[in-house]
Amino acid sequence: MGSYYSAIDLRGYPSSYFSKTALVKQVNIDTYKEVLENFDKNKKENTLLGIEIDDESKNAKKIIRKADGIDVIIFKGRDSKDNREALKIKEITLMSNPDNLDSVCFDLAKENLIGFELNLQDFINNQRYRRVKALENYRELLKAYRKFLFPLVLTSGARDKHEVKTPLTMVSFGCILGMDIREAKGAITTVPEMLINKK
Repeated sequence: MGSYYSAIDLRGYPSSYFSKTALVKQVNIDTYKEVLENFDKNKKENTLLGIEIDDESKNAKKIIRKADGIDVIIFKGRDSKDNREALKIKEITLMSNPDNLDSVCFDLAKENLIGFELNLQDFINNQRYRRVKALENYRELLKAYRKFLFPLVLTSGARDKHEVKTPLTMVSFGCILGMDIREAKGAITTVPEMLINKK
């Protein structure tokens, strides 16, 4: 079954809605060898392999050196110092959980072509205060995006076929956050394509 859209989901579950989808597994300094060895190297057509590094930036460098054949490398945001160090690593594709960021981080992201992730599933799964906080963080990131023009990507965050969202839903989510239609469409088409082809 072929894809009907040119949209790319850099963290999701494969479906016909997307031309490419990244299957992302979480790693840290203790688990990365096992995860990378067990990755299905016989990947399916239109499927990208990805890892999310949930560790300090100094350990991220060690993990990235061993990550041959990985299409998408995501760094899970931490404190300001770690975020700055991670944004100096050009091999990183995206930063998730974008919080504790400043103008230095935004300049580094623009310079090294590292995108920031706006994850729809994170927003849906959070409740009450955490959902409001996520919405607030995403809107602050959009304000910074307009000023610094770093890459910004919308992802579905789907972990199974029941959580898959259509590109229209993701574009609508972007518009709710404050993106215009052109920015939201770019965040699931041209920007992800640019980020995975930068290597």
